[in-house]
Amino acid sequence: MDRHDVYAHNEGSDEWEQIPYRDSLWTDDGRATGVVSSSQDFYNVIQYGDILETVGDAVERHGIEPSGRVSISPTAHKMSAKLDFDQEVYANQDDPIDLGLQIQSGHSGFHGLKYDIGAERQVCSNGMTAFISELGFDQTHGEPFQPGLAYNAVDAVVESPAEIEQRLAQAQNRELMNQDEALLVLMESGVGRYLEDPVPDLLNALYDEVDDPEAPTLWETYNAATRALTHYTQDVPDYELANGFEQAAQLLETGGNEIPEPEQLGRRAVDSRSRQLIEQGDTEPYWPDEEQTLRELMEAHELQA
Repeated sequence: MDRHDVYAHNEGSDEWEQIPYRDSLWTDDGRATGVVSSSQDFYNVIQYGDILETVGDAVERHGIEPSGRVSISPTAHKMSAKLDFDQEVYANQDDPIDLGLQIQSGHSGFHGLKYDIGAERQVCSNGMTAFISELGFDQTHGEPFQPGLAYNAVDAVVESPAEIEQRLAQAQNRELMNQDEALLVLMESGVGRYLEDPVPDLLNALYDEVDDPEAPTLWETYNAATRALTHYTQDVPDYELANGFEQAAQLLETGGNEIPEPEQLGRRAVDSRSRQLIEQGDTEPYWPDEEQTLRELMEAHELQA
């Protein structure tokens, strides 16, 4: 990615003037990627090749031969990479999960560089990412590329299987009110925006993942989100789906060391949706009887309080 000058002109004028505080970014094959600050105090170009080469070196130091793929947007302003380290953890005895690393970066002027846990359930190939923030690392374009973060990220995933298994075990012991609430939590998380038919797709995923519709666990609800994002999306590239997986990870992540409390997670979703649908009255329902469902959930939460 190379920097070039930015020029502009007033409509109706043939005079072009350089914009001194902005640079345009171009790929080697002539694609315009973004417009960013010309000052390296505010924006440093971080080359995708440097990121991937550094991660590759970090992985080799652990004697790992990874597999994976890299996805780059047509204008090269976003990059997403998934690496499988061929290392397993277990949510339970019958639910092995392959661990790896998820990498995201971009050149639009808004995206930094992020490293998170990448994982895939063997039983159904559901993709996962970013459900333990302490094991993630990131930097902005305000700093030059920091190779040490790549090494730290690889080390964190390789050395933390016990912590990851503990987080997944905790999620299997936290229950939402019922499947209706689980659906609302998923819709309010934002994962539906990546699906062609959000409510039917999420309901199908919940049907496949939830054992007891009257007590869906956070783990089952999270799996429903990742199942839908993995299997019910069409023509959505990896660099976009990565955002959906991060939104799904809100079910297992509070930004600290704790799993979210299901009662609080459910109440927030119910309260937020109730304000949109019942109080404001200018929102289309997700399904025909949603308003009645919300009233029942609000009453259940009041009784539980």
